[in-house]
Amino acid sequence: MAQTNSYELGNDAGLAFRLRLNAVLAAVQSTNAGPIPPVQSRPGMLWCDTSGSAPVLMIRSLADDAWAELLDGGTY
Repeated sequence: MAQTNSYELGNDAGLAFRLRLNAVLAAVQSTNAGPIPPVQSRPGMLWCDTSGSAPVLMIRSLADDAWAELLDGGTY
């Protein structure tokens, strides 16, 4: 599970840029999984809320003002 405080990539040199890019890609790959919402959000962004006993897939509203439950981690 990975989250990041920002999805912006600065104009860093070599190693610093690559480390930042890897952190951003890890957050995207894990669907921003974590017990608290990502610090920066965008409309339609996905977040895997791991704060409960089962993970819940959340989606950010088009107005970027709330999270809505998309899927829960229950048995189907």
